[in-house]
Amino acid sequence: MTDMNTSATGAPKRPTFLTVLCILSFIGCGLGLFSGISGYFTAKAMDNGSMGKMMEGLSEAAGDAAAADSMQDGMADVDKAMDALGMDFGAMANNSLAQGLLCIVVLIGVFMMWKLKKTGFYVYTASNLAYAACPFIFMGGLAGGMMGILGAIGPILFIILYGLNVKHMS
Repeated sequence: MTDMNTSATGAPKRPTFLTVLCILSFIGCGLGLFSGISGYFTAKAMDNGSMGKMMEGLSEAAGDAAAADSMQDGMADVDKAMDALGMDFGAMANNSLAQGLLCIVVLIGVFMMWKLKKTGFYVYTASNLAYAACPFIFMGGLAGGMMGILGAIGPILFIILYGLNVKHMS
């Protein structure tokens, strides 16, 4: 007869709540990795002035010089607004890449917790705190602050929920 906390093989049994958290984290890490990589390439393209070139091409295709001037003025206004918010596409690219790579470290921590290793909780916590700090570090300003604060809500919630399950890990 087996104990309720162990499986038939004698290994400790993973609680259902921890299993659900890990599955959600596996999905989140996959999405975060994809988002980080795609965000990097998108921000790099924007940093190289592709938006201005695209608008220029659209106005040329329309064949209207007034429309071209209007679009260029509009893009200048967008650039001014981006600067006022402290948004720099190069910094955004670096932020996205760093966050994407940190998702791999988060994934390692989740996998360790899946295997009921307490060390995974510490890896998960440290990498998520670094993930949340990336916008502050790379972007700064109002945009970095807002992204950092809003981006920390989910990880902090999951850290607390995983913390409730540390007692099941060795």
